[in-house]
Amino acid sequence: MKLLDRYVLKTFFFNYLVSFFVLVGLYVVLDMVFNFDELVKVQTRQGTGGLEAAWGIARDVADYYLYQLAPFFVQLSGIISVVAAAFTLLRLSRFNELTAVLVAGVPLIRVASPILIAAVVINLVLLQIVQELIIPNIIPKLVRSHDEVREQGGKSFPVYGLRDDAGSVLTASRYTPGSATAPPTLLYFDLIERSEDFTARAHTAADRAVWDAANGVWQLENGIRIEGLAPGERAKSPQQVVSYRSNVTPVEIALYRSGDFVQYLGTGQINQLLAQDRAYGVNALLRVKHTRFTQPIMNVVLLCLAIPCVLTREPGQLKMSAAKCLTLVGLCMGAMFLAYQLAGNPPAGGVWVDRWPAIMAWAPAILFAPVAIVMLERIKT
Repeated sequence: MKLLDRYVLKTFFFNYLVSFFVLVGLYVVLDMVFNFDELVKVQTRQGTGGLEAAWGIARDVADYYLYQLAPFFVQLSGIISVVAAAFTLLRLSRFNELTAVLVAGVPLIRVASPILIAAVVINLVLLQIVQELIIPNIIPKLVRSHDEVREQGGKSFPVYGLRDDAGSVLTASRYTPGSATAPPTLLYFDLIERSEDFTARAHTAADRAVWDAANGVWQLENGIRIEGLAPGERAKSPQQVVSYRSNVTPVEIALYRSGDFVQYLGTGQINQLLAQDRAYGVNALLRVKHTRFTQPIMNVVLLCLAIPCVLTREPGQLKMSAAKCLTLVGLCMGAMFLAYQLAGNPPAGGVWVDRWPAIMAWAPAILFAPVAIVMLERIKT
């Protein structure tokens, strides 16, 4: 590695760390400003005051946002690289270091090449480690709202009409997400098994259903099953059942409650869910699956849009270059946001269910990647 490459990379990584702490810190501060009252509610319920309350709030803030740093980084990974690269190249131009490089006969694009390579490595390694390994393992911490910071898996909620892979309909008066000390639990479990014509043929009820993660089943307490409920049949005597196995898992129930939960799943988990016969959540799963594949590409495209704007041999044009960089990057990020929102609303017709999320995920890359390539080729050296 040449001296110039080491110098550029050292400056870029330093600016990357600064950008990470500034942008993620700003994200945390803004989120905390709008939700600080929810964090205070935790201490209000505890009934503490004075220094004890202040210490408790500080501890809750640290406990909540420490885990939120991982999804914050995933969301901001593209703009962090852009800011770090922009400050690196603007500094080189501001202090006339690029002039010395040009005098030595080194093309400007050669100066930016270490930054591009480093950005690709970061997106292929660091981003994937955070997204695929760290986030899926801390989901119980991530699904908490601000006033649930002392809880492990969020508030309980009722489950109505959740369909499993056999077409049965599950209802529970209350579902309690799992925690470090207690497994997920369904209170007053009720399952209606249906025939192909949607008529009831069997009924299973239990006081509670406790998730057995080791065996992948729900263990039923006082479970009773009655068969022969279809029209023209005679009901049989109740039979005791001790377990219930289907595609209905705590992950399925979380998706049933909110499609945003899928953002925390690993790609392997998403593919497993898509392989099942699903009646809901398909759009959310496909949108996240395709967007997750294109996100590293779009992060590099953002960087390729920014570099030609700020890589200039005229220090007097730095303000205009920064404004141009901000405009192009803003347009690209706006297109990414719009495409992500549209991906969850496919046009009518079954053929669009699978294709529309992929089209929307790739649309910003198809639109802005050629622009970035042309701008890189037109850099004046």
